[in-house]
Amino acid sequence: MKLGMIGTGVMAGAMLRAAVGSGVLEPQDIILYDKNAQAAQAAAKASGAQIALSAAALVERSDIVQFGVKPQDLPALLASLGGALKARNPLIISIAAGVELAGISRALPYAPRAVRLMPNINATVGEAITAYCPTESVSTEELAFVERYCASFGKALRLEERYFSAFLAMGSSAPAFVYLFIDELARAGVTVGLGKAQALEIAAQTVLGSAKQVAESGRHPYELIDKVCSPGGTTIAGINVLRENRFAHAISQAVQASYRRDRELGNEQLTINN
Repeated sequence: MKLGMIGTGVMAGAMLRAAVGSGVLEPQDIILYDKNAQAAQAAAKASGAQIALSAAALVERSDIVQFGVKPQDLPALLASLGGALKARNPLIISIAAGVELAGISRALPYAPRAVRLMPNINATVGEAITAYCPTESVSTEELAFVERYCASFGKALRLEERYFSAFLAMGSSAPAFVYLFIDELARAGVTVGLGKAQALEIAAQTVLGSAKQVAESGRHPYELIDKVCSPGGTTIAGINVLRENRFAHAISQAVQASYRRDRELGNEQLTINN
């Protein structure tokens, strides 16, 4: 099975490294193309993958074609490759945010087998959460490959496409919220006397371990909070300050703002495509 990757940016590069490193794909079974030839060459050198001289040439050699280009560029690119894609009929994977499966179909002269993926930046460290949604025509074998592929850089979650904006607000935008929390936690550590490097190490490891507790213990976060808080202790004093300053409200509002903006961008993209 040959995977062709059009676009070798940060996200696609992380996916490529994970797929090869995990053994999901062999380097010789991956073909790369990027309009930035140097980017494709660098990715090929790092992974052992092959390079195609054009997007059309890549399609002709691929059983699966992944599009990792900017959302506003995808419809025109698909239209330009319509003949080649129809002739080869590969499985299409799109990681372009905001471009729905229906938009992919509209750009092509046939009904493709397609899967929409939405990984997050944590794919670069093998800990992404990736939502995926296939068209009905995608085969069981192809779905199994998609799941293995996504699992190589984190966890895979099959999700109805109508929930993708909600997923983006949590899975794609929220890593930045967590980074902000880590930064502020570290700065607070400096305020109470720690060195900057020490404070950042403590903050990052604390968040990492806490996330692992939630993911692996099977316990509700509030149960874990209760385990840390002792009556009249230091932790409950801090929890009370967070509540007084509407910490939970701020998180909810941030997720809702990201959700609304994604819906707005989706509508703008639909207007452009039409």
